[in-house]
Amino acid sequence: MPRSVPDLALWKKALVIALPLMLAESVDSILWMMDTYFVSRLGDPALAAVGVGGYLGWLTFAGGSLYYTGALVLVAQAMGARDKEAASRSAGEILSANFLLALPVVLGMWLLAPLLVDVIAGDRVTLLVKQLSVDYYRARLLGIPFTYAGLVLGATYRGVGKTRPVLYSTIIFAIVNGVLDPLMIFGLAGFPKLGVAGAGYASSIANVVYATTLYAFAPPTVGFSVKPRIPSTYAVKATRIGFPALVERLAFVGGNLAYIGAVARCGEDALAAHTIGVRIESLAFLPLFSIAESSAALAGQEMGAGRISESKKAGWEVAKLNGVAGMATMIVIILTSRSLPWIFTDSTNVAHLARIYLLIAAVTEPALGVIMALGMAIRGAGNTTVPTVINLTGLYLLRVLPAGVLPGLMPQGLCVVGAWLAMGIDVTGRGAILAVVYRRYFERIARKVV
Repeated sequence: MPRSVPDLALWKKALVIALPLMLAESVDSILWMMDTYFVSRLGDPALAAVGVGGYLGWLTFAGGSLYYTGALVLVAQAMGARDKEAASRSAGEILSANFLLALPVVLGMWLLAPLLVDVIAGDRVTLLVKQLSVDYYRARLLGIPFTYAGLVLGATYRGVGKTRPVLYSTIIFAIVNGVLDPLMIFGLAGFPKLGVAGAGYASSIANVVYATTLYAFAPPTVGFSVKPRIPSTYAVKATRIGFPALVERLAFVGGNLAYIGAVARCGEDALAAHTIGVRIESLAFLPLFSIAESSAALAGQEMGAGRISESKKAGWEVAKLNGVAGMATMIVIILTSRSLPWIFTDSTNVAHLARIYLLIAAVTEPALGVIMALGMAIRGAGNTTVPTVINLTGLYLLRVLPAGVLPGLMPQGLCVVGAWLAMGIDVTGRGAILAVVYRRYFERIARKVV
């Protein structure tokens, strides 16, 4: 049984890996909020459009999870086994494979964009919002090949346990995106006035810069060569490891598209409030994701060295740390829930609904931290199937199904609260299930892959 007293040495190791990622994610979240702020100056329809386009962006981003997960697990376990050649070949082959994967993804999603927006938004959203959503999403698609490359490079740093270059590259990304946003949205300094699409183009350009910067930092940081290689043995291994994670991400995004559809059916005010709430919450919960990723690195390195009990302990300790961080996050969200929505809207109703979202989300943050850490620890230990099954079961049974029912039971004007309550049920339930599985069955499901 994992001990209940915190292992402060492991907490320190986790924070050394996570702190640069935490700062990077915070910078990224602040930038996301800046995006929302600039777009909100165009009105609530533009804000709703970014919400719909953002969910489609998650769907596209999910494709990169195939090789992100494979790179993270293979590099972490190779470093635990002290095999730098395997780490180098893994990173290089997967880098090439993920960049090539992005090309058909971009083409296919470009063609499908109008249909997907129509399916998500339904008939309660205006044609203007739908067209703006397509414009924004297609502009973001142009940077996806470099986004996929950046995912593999970021996974390599995380697997090695040296994450400062991720922070530095994110800061550069934020500066580029933050400068380009107002220039391209409003047509300042000689730039064309592109409106909502301008935010998408700014993100695409910034992602090119991000991937290029990460690549430049790699050789002196990770201790081995990271360069594109012809996909071969390690790319195949990465495909096998990452396929369950890809299925999870695609199904997870599909579930979330159904979920945002339930939100959209409650009207444009509800969709705008949801967009605001998610963007504010992201500033708080993305640091939890950073801590969770240290769980994959630590558990993976121990598993690569053949120490299964130490691998289990590492993941459990990071989960406890992330639960504590989730409690701090909950307090911050509650304290800021009344004032922050007004930054993004002048509508009393939208601000009121956004605050309700934030209060519901705040209560789930500790459980969310545990879910992230335990899931990533199991993946780092070489099993990507079990977290997939648990997460998808929770998403569809505990979130999507209730979100289809609860909004209709809410009082007038609070339809969307039913969907948000379903979110809380999902997160709490999955946290409990993952904790039980981890404590009882970790030794049976973990496996060495390098």
